[in-house]
Amino acid sequence: MAGTACLLLLAPLAGASNSSPYADGTADAPAAAPDLTAVHVSNDDAGNVFFRISIPNRAALAYTDLISLFVDADGKAGTGCARGAFGAEYALDVLSDRYVFGRCVRGSWDFTRRPASFGGSFAGSTLTLKANRRDLGGVTRFHFRIGAASATGADPAYDFAPDIGTSPWSFQVVAPPQAVMKPPAWLRKACRRYPRRCRLTRR
Repeated sequence: MAGTACLLLLAPLAGASNSSPYADGTADAPAAAPDLTAVHVSNDDAGNVFFRISIPNRAALAYTDLISLFVDADGKAGTGCARGAFGAEYALDVLSDRYVFGRCVRGSWDFTRRPASFGGSFAGSTLTLKANRRDLGGVTRFHFRIGAASATGADPAYDFAPDIGTSPWSFQVVAPPQAVMKPPAWLRKACRRYPRRCRLTRR
């Protein structure tokens, strides 16, 4: 019928999230350093990315502990901060119980604007950091590295995951695809004949 509207139904499909494990050596750093071991990264259907970092030699983070998770959103070592070595655009940091979010702005870190999606917690020797992919450059794939330090005395102790000299880890954000339902032939024909009477609706 000429007055019938064309319907384009976009229905998100559930169950499209991703989950990936990573491993760093146990006790591969000075005893004073937070020991980064198993790392698990996942995302949900809303694009929230969760980093779960096991630190078995910490029941709680000490006030001298610093954990930094660096995200290279564009995959280019020559852009962002720490150029030539990694090129991170974003930093998810925790200093004891303070969680901060950094952006690389013209080669320097800016920690003044914390996105609403960012958060963190520490329980059961596991550090959890969260941010939505829109606050990580909106990309579907990124590289990341983690650094840990304990500023005790004049000689801080460090651990890195993955180890220095190895390739960074990568994660693929899998967002729900959209299924497009094609209108029947008679309705497409009516829309071509009477385009002003057709409309697109989304749900």
